Amino acid sequence: MVNIRVGFGYDVHPLGEGRELWLGGIKLEFDKGCVGHSDADVLLHAICDALLGAANLRDIGFHFPNNNHEMYLRIHLFYL
Repeated sequence: MVNIRVGFGYDVHPLGEGRELWLGGIKLEFDKGCVGHSDADVLLHAICDALLGAANLRDIGFHFPNNNHEMYLRIHLFYL
């Protein structure tokens, strides 16, 4: 029998002035961006959460908490 694991991830950030908009590791030209501790890339953050969940390794916030200032504004491609 095949052992199948499934992970589910989601992320939500408000849009705000003065931020870059990143989606899937690609910077989009827009006058607002997602507000968050890192680059707030909701797509890559959700993918990371899904992969970690499938591996039963908690979520991205556990591994990279928002009080870890070394991670501030880090691009989520790093996490993948």
